[in-house]
Amino acid sequence: MGRKKSILMLAMENLIMLAVAKKLFQRNRTVQIIPVGMFHSRPEEELNKGIRPEDDALHPYSGRFYWEWWYFDASFDDGSRCVLELQTPNLLNVFADECAMLFNVYMPDGRVYNNIVPFPGSMWKASTKSCDVSIGENTIKGNFPEYRVCFKHNNLACDLTFENLLPGWTRGTGEVMFGFPERKHVFGWVVAQPRASVTGTLTVDGEKRQVRGTGYHDHNWGNGFLPSYISHWVWGRLTTDRVTMIFADVCTSKKCGKYKIPVIFLAIDGSIVLESANARFEVSDYRFDSRGFQVYPAKLEFKFTERGISGSFEMNFKEELEMVNTLAEKLPASFIKIFGKVLAAPAYYRFLADYSGTIRRGDEVVELNGETHWEYMVLGLKRGEIPEGWRNIPM
Repeated sequence: MGRKKSILMLAMENLIMLAVAKKLFQRNRTVQIIPVGMFHSRPEEELNKGIRPEDDALHPYSGRFYWEWWYFDASFDDGSRCVLELQTPNLLNVFADECAMLFNVYMPDGRVYNNIVPFPGSMWKASTKSCDVSIGENTIKGNFPEYRVCFKHNNLACDLTFENLLPGWTRGTGEVMFGFPERKHVFGWVVAQPRASVTGTLTVDGEKRQVRGTGYHDHNWGNGFLPSYISHWVWGRLTTDRVTMIFADVCTSKKCGKYKIPVIFLAIDGSIVLESANARFEVSDYRFDSRGFQVYPAKLEFKFTERGISGSFEMNFKEELEMVNTLAEKLPASFIKIFGKVLAAPAYYRFLADYSGTIRRGDEVVELNGETHWEYMVLGLKRGEIPEGWRNIPM
């Protein structure tokens, strides 16, 4: 009982500190949003120039709320999948001096391994020159066109090489700036590998297997108190023999005007053909998650059109693959409903979904359907709150 009480007290202290920090950080904030190079799609020759090594390196902004992570995922020919990430700080325990490794594996026989592994903050190392990141012996290293990821945790290990099949991409500098420029409160995103071939080994429960498949790598960073600027977002991608698409709809907080910042990335036949903010996203069919804490949309629809290219897609929920909920992780179930009504606790969901859609490019029409995954991230919504009233930034 004493240990349970101490855990509960620690959880309450963390939640109270988060609530107080949010209030202080919102005080005298501007609603100004400055997307850097965000709106109009560049010509194809510009889109395919790639990125610099330093774009995928450490972005060491100052400030108590600085954060950064490098993300990879891969789908293999045998039906298995993995998600890999190194992050600082540990986003499940932001007030501790910790960094973390994400190591998730999904096996075709139904075995699921979701791990967020904390490490002392002193173990974090990262270069400002290129992608060279490590937490102890867990490493991510590379530049265009090749990255290598080596992780190990308990019964899991991987040694995977990701080779670019498309150039790296980012919008402008990759950053959206909130508030006054001199404050440097930013949200950054660069896609170093929109599509990659993946080869290497994946070890699960002591069985080391050679794997081959298709992967993806991106990189996010920021240094503001994110819940003050961002309410929620959807993100995902789909990959076929000819098409690679990345889509996102980032929704700002009420303090920042409840605006949507949509993003579409499209490549066809090995070449990037479109980046666009001319998109409309709609989510619907909300349901409670598997813990009964927060609601998420089971249906996602979006349309886009720019420079003679248009698309229309629909995604329908099949399975909740992953849930990370800061409130549910820290509090007993009996407290979740009570505190969830007054505290907007971050929650993250990854879904498996069926999709169907159409892309039109000049006279060409491409019909697509299949299975993919997408995510829903909540930062500023209370328990059961359905986001309403968000609108696109005027073009």
